[in-house]
Amino acid sequence: MYKGMDRPAPIRVIRLSNKAIEEAKMTICTKCGAESGGGATCPRCGATLPADRSAKALTLASGIIAAACGLGASIDLIVDYARSGALGSSLIGLASFALAWILVGFPMISYRKPELYLPVMGAAILAYLWILDLFTGASGWFLSLALPMTLATMASGAFSALLCVKAKQRGPNIAAFILFGCTFACLAVDGILSVHFRGFLFLTWSVIVAASALPVAFLLLGVQGRLRPSLSSAG
Repeated sequence: MYKGMDRPAPIRVIRLSNKAIEEAKMTICTKCGAESGGGATCPRCGATLPADRSAKALTLASGIIAAACGLGASIDLIVDYARSGALGSSLIGLASFALAWILVGFPMISYRKPELYLPVMGAAILAYLWILDLFTGASGWFLSLALPMTLATMASGAFSALLCVKAKQRGPNIAAFILFGCTFACLAVDGILSVHFRGFLFLTWSVIVAASALPVAFLLLGVQGRLRPSLSSAG
């Protein structure tokens, strides 16, 4: 019987998944045979490592998406100008195509640098919401609602991501961290909406969300704690 096959199936799956993720980051240096750890140069001899084929494919896909978005935006601008003699609603379309590429295409070329594309995507979403507010009458909902809600959601997502990255072992605890982030985001959004519409802080539906999600999250952390010895000995 293979090593670790006497372990429960969920433990084997979690262990093998973590191992596959780590192995996917490795590139073998053709000069000295050392593992790169996902870098562009060999940590042992300094040789430049060949580009990953998957990275080339993602770069090509990002370029195709950029070309498609550019074509769509150009058609939108031309049609809008031909109909009205000026650029109006097509500018919102232009911003929409730009946001679409940033959310879909940009991560394909910067997936190894989450510290780069996460702030870029957050800034792009905020800029897009500001443009929508500007072109729909500048009623001020961007500053009072969109900006704080977006920042709160981004902060909650960053908190969950940080917990996931810092986790020494990954399993049910990842789902717990995501639940924590979603719960904090709901509490923040509910609070911002209540201050905007009521004039004071009064949490309503987010309390129900928290009461439902947090016990599940702590339960998952408890399960992770029980699995930890098995995960450590399964490898």
